Amino acid sequence: MVAQDTPFEWQWQLSCSGPEAYERYIVPAWMGRWAEALVAAGAVGAGDRVLDVACGTGVVARKAARLVGPKGRLTGVDFNEDMVRAAKRFADQEGLSGIEWHCGDVLGLPGDKPEYDVVLCQQGVQFFPDRPAALKAMRAALVPGGRLVLSCWRAVARIPLFAVLADVLEGYFGPAMRAGFQASSSLSDREDLRALLQEAGFNDIRVRLEIQAARHPDLLELLAGYLSVFPSGTAIAAMSETDRAAMFRSMAEGLRDFQDDDGLAVPMESHVATAMR
Repeated sequence: MVAQDTPFEWQWQLSCSGPEAYERYIVPAWMGRWAEALVAAGAVGAGDRVLDVACGTGVVARKAARLVGPKGRLTGVDFNEDMVRAAKRFADQEGLSGIEWHCGDVLGLPGDKPEYDVVLCQQGVQFFPDRPAALKAMRAALVPGGRLVLSCWRAVARIPLFAVLADVLEGYFGPAMRAGFQASSSLSDREDLRALLQEAGFNDIRVRLEIQAARHPDLLELLAGYLSVFPSGTAIAAMSETDRAAMFRSMAEGLRDFQDDDGLAVPMESHVATAMR
């Protein structure tokens, strides 16, 4: 239980940008481990040519780059220019300057012929306005026998962190605040995902349910960092300190059952699909 007089103001005044907050809070709490699972499902190995679609801050690309080695190739592409710049910076800081980064739409992938052994896409397909076309573009980027691996969150109700935050934010700001969580889970049905892959021409499709725990030692710090990444951050910043504190207390109370002696430990469910060209 969070004490009624807990100060929250300092927690909200974050000094980092959206991509930096994503890398600082979301990647270590859950997206980093999900990236490891995605790369493992793709059996990425030495010499592979790998394309990371909707690469964000580059967490998947960086993990894959360490596996392909100097004879491999890593390319990351994302529509958000700020994310691409941040991805390059984070990779350079880790000594992975050989990754190629491109800002652009998935329908305009770099290269005009099949040139990748593996295409990876972590939690991106559900956001594409034309999913069939996006998947066909990914297939076109693969060499014959190449493999696709992608992940999509299950329904918001299956992910307590999303469910609690969506409920509380909607209570304070209205239904529009739920939209982002709904979009994240808009491709949560296993058979819908399979059908899209079949329509795009993929073979040997397998959809696996994966469950992992999101962990962070300080729930309130995580909530402030996580929410600052998204459009909700602007609305939260405009709240009075009293209202903001009350809102965070409601979130913490909703997640009471998912805290242990090490902090937050909340299950997250995702489908991980693999397919072959």
